[in-house]
Amino acid sequence: MKPLAFVGQLSASKSLLNRLLIAKSYFPELEIVGHSTCDDVIYMKEALAKFAARTPNAEYFVGSAGTVLRFLALRLAREPGVYRLVGEHRLFERPQEELVKTLRQLGATCELGSNFLKIDSPGWRLHGDTLLVPFARSSQFATAVLMNAWDLPFDLFVSLGGQKVSEGYWRMSLRLAQALGMRIDFWDGDFRIPKGQKVTVNKFTVEPDVSSVFALAAIAAVNGTASFTDFPLESWQPDSVFIPILQTMGVPIGFLPTSDGQTSGTLKVDRAKSLNGIAFNLKNCPDLFPVLAALCAIAHGESDLFGAPHLVHKESNRLQGMVRVIQDLGREVVAKEDGVLIRGPVVEPPGPGLTINCDQDHRMAFAAAVLKAAGYKVEIQYPAVVRKSFPEFWSLLGWT
Repeated sequence: MKPLAFVGQLSASKSLLNRLLIAKSYFPELEIVGHSTCDDVIYMKEALAKFAARTPNAEYFVGSAGTVLRFLALRLAREPGVYRLVGEHRLFERPQEELVKTLRQLGATCELGSNFLKIDSPGWRLHGDTLLVPFARSSQFATAVLMNAWDLPFDLFVSLGGQKVSEGYWRMSLRLAQALGMRIDFWDGDFRIPKGQKVTVNKFTVEPDVSSVFALAAIAAVNGTASFTDFPLESWQPDSVFIPILQTMGVPIGFLPTSDGQTSGTLKVDRAKSLNGIAFNLKNCPDLFPVLAALCAIAHGESDLFGAPHLVHKESNRLQGMVRVIQDLGREVVAKEDGVLIRGPVVEPPGPGLTINCDQDHRMAFAAAVLKAAGYKVEIQYPAVVRKSFPEFWSLLGWT
């Protein structure tokens, strides 16, 4: 396998872009600097353009994108009307009941099918004093409310129910809303968004997608080198914790110095002589799991990845999927409710031949690529699934 040799800047964060696109739908004068051609962003842009045009009897296609379905549903419901969102069956097999409960509290009538959500909304009309938003299986329901609370004609009181998961992404959403000008009053875990909130900035520059950076950085760690230019020294994205994780695992990674000894915005990753096992709590950054589990599967020593029971509700059951991959590799792995324990001797490449079904999950494809780059015999089924978040992934690796 040819070693990776990458230098450049990756596309903007799809998570930040989709949040910003919702804000821009309320305040079109907001200029968003940064782009992505991934499916999730394309679907959001197309749906919002259709909504702005008030296309009669329109269907809004959301693909397999949880952010598009959840953010868009709350956006559409702000305006009186009947709306139908359609997408892949797998998306509607994921938790969506919380979305329906939220919409119903806001006065909407909903029908949730195997591949669609139909909303009949009078515009947001809150039943009761406080909107209760479930948080136990995803933070996206709360983010959907937050990013659609612009310019409301009433104060919105919100209470988050259930044990919180993916708090890192929720904190990113709060930080973004506040940076755009939203006032949020907090108390005892609940919060209030006063009426009439406006976007007060004219331009927002989006940082590169850190999850995509991690996928390439993991490839470099096992076979090559990568330099990511214009990488934020302090990223808003919770997945930026991958930098100290890789350092702990023995990967040479860090920001390059400038000519005057200052820290530059170029993050450089080199191949590790060997990888060390790690113990890490993924509660705030569960999207790291598939690629990190692949690295741990070929690392020396025991690895304990924990804190993320909600991995079973992602694009695929990532806990089950990675357990199967690691077992097929020949490494000992113990499945837990919230992660995996990997131990036993490392299977040196090429090892047994693996066929990895990405199961409509882009991050499973990235994990498969890590093992293939490390020299293992891997056949990757349905590699095109990376279009969801990182369409240029295979071409950057030179595997197309």
